Amino acid sequence: MARLLSGVAVLLIVVVPLCMHTIALFAGIQLGRVLERSPDSVNIISIRDVVEYFVKPRGVISVGPWGGSGGQPFYMRGPSPPHLRSIILYHSSVIHSLACEYSRAGDGGVNRMAGPWGRPHSFGSAAVRATINLAAGEHVTAVEGTTGQFRGGSVPDVVITSLTFRTSTDRTYGPYGGGGDEEEEEGTRFSIPAASGCIVGFWGRSGWLLDAIGVYIKPCPAAGMTQG
Repeated sequence: MARLLSGVAVLLIVVVPLCMHTIALFAGIQLGRVLERSPDSVNIISIRDVVEYFVKPRGVISVGPWGGSGGQPFYMRGPSPPHLRSIILYHSSVIHSLACEYSRAGDGGVNRMAGPWGRPHSFGSAAVRATINLAAGEHVTAVEGTTGQFRGGSVPDVVITSLTFRTSTDRTYGPYGGGGDEEEEEGTRFSIPAASGCIVGFWGRSGWLLDAIGVYIKPCPAAGMTQG
């Protein structure tokens, strides 16, 4: 019995603090790398910046978000940048939910699903499903949309009311939500161009609806190259 108690004491006094110290050391190293990359922002770094560093995929930059502050945050995680295969939305006069199908390099072409973020049929709405299937070599290069309030429900918060996606093949998908027509879209407009990069994933906030959206951007693969 004495030996058992002695073993437990060693575990509590030595092993547990050592594990906590190791975790804290690793977190400190990663935080130091963040600060090294942005030395001018040391005084304004936020908890969100640190959280994003740990949850976002490796090899991407996060841009945004645009929208409101309701709902809960969502992210796409992983050891390597995702490669978008398709985007799935449910929309009425607003964007009820967003999801995407993607793969990762080294996964042997296995498709994964992220989302849905938001609820497809929230507030009893007969939301319309829209699926964007990206062709081989086609990449999202810009996301545009509007923010505002949901006229069909008692939601005082700002949410995403419409979304449009533009790709490297000069295709335009949308607008989804709003009035379904660019000239009839209401709300505050936003635009997220990827410049010379590609949009490979999404992050933001969601609850009953899609409250806010941001994107992950990485350099586009050279022409003729394919991703896993």
